[in-house]
Amino acid sequence: MAYRKVCYELSKMTSVEKVEGETIEQKMERVVENKEPIEDGAPEIFTERKDGVMSAYNIRTDRWEIACEAMDKVAGSIQARREEKGQQKADMKVVDGDDVKGDVKGGEMGESGT
Repeated sequence: MAYRKVCYELSKMTSVEKVEGETIEQKMERVVENKEPIEDGAPEIFTERKDGVMSAYNIRTDRWEIACEAMDKVAGSIQARREEKGQQKADMKVVDGDDVKGDVKGGEMGESGT
């Protein structure tokens, strides 16, 4: 019975350089001693009470309805472009001497001029 030779593939990817972070206590100590403003943090998502809660940040919002409304707008714009292209083709046929149905304007085809 023959044994298979194991081939190990070495990756060309390099490791990420590790950096040791500071604890929250050390950071607060540094900020208080140097009187630095607190720069990092999450953006405020609060709104005025009269404006209500924004649907993007409301956990009770049904995001499926928002997605459906957005897709309806996309579908409407695609349909409008299709209709615009169809209208342009119809206009081009009228300009070329044909009406919209493709019939040639003028006399009948079997007539003789004499």
